[in-house]
Amino acid sequence: MPLPDPALREVLESIREPAVLYLSGGRIAAVNRAAERLTVTSVVGTTIGELLDRNPVRRSDGSPIHRGDLPYARALRGEIVAQGERIQITLPNGVAYPTVITSTPIVRDGKVVAALSVWHDFEAYARELAGSHLPGADGVDPVP
Repeated sequence: MPLPDPALREVLESIREPAVLYLSGGRIAAVNRAAERLTVTSVVGTTIGELLDRNPVRRSDGSPIHRGDLPYARALRGEIVAQGERIQITLPNGVAYPTVITSTPIVRDGKVVAALSVWHDFEAYARELAGSHLPGADGVDPVP
């Protein structure tokens, strides 16, 4: 399935975290290599509904989330989901993948034609914050 704009392939591959491009009807138009590694099988051409039937999602606290509230759906309605939504996605191997998803609409001639979502690895970010960037993380007490 060709991308709406060939330059988007380069943009997708420049994102190091999993990125998914959804067309206005909810069909997945493209994913980057990081997303391909998570989904195992090709999801390009499938609808988000088909994907969610195979890979359930929940809020990070375990509560259900309505499909219309997912970041991609909000972006397809024109909303920029910059703060992200904490979600748990069940991967094909059954592992729960905790992520923060940000999404943005892609607008052409004043009309939303697609949405780009990035799945940020929340646990990796938390581990990084707990690393050497925090006082005392190097084993040296910052307070004498």
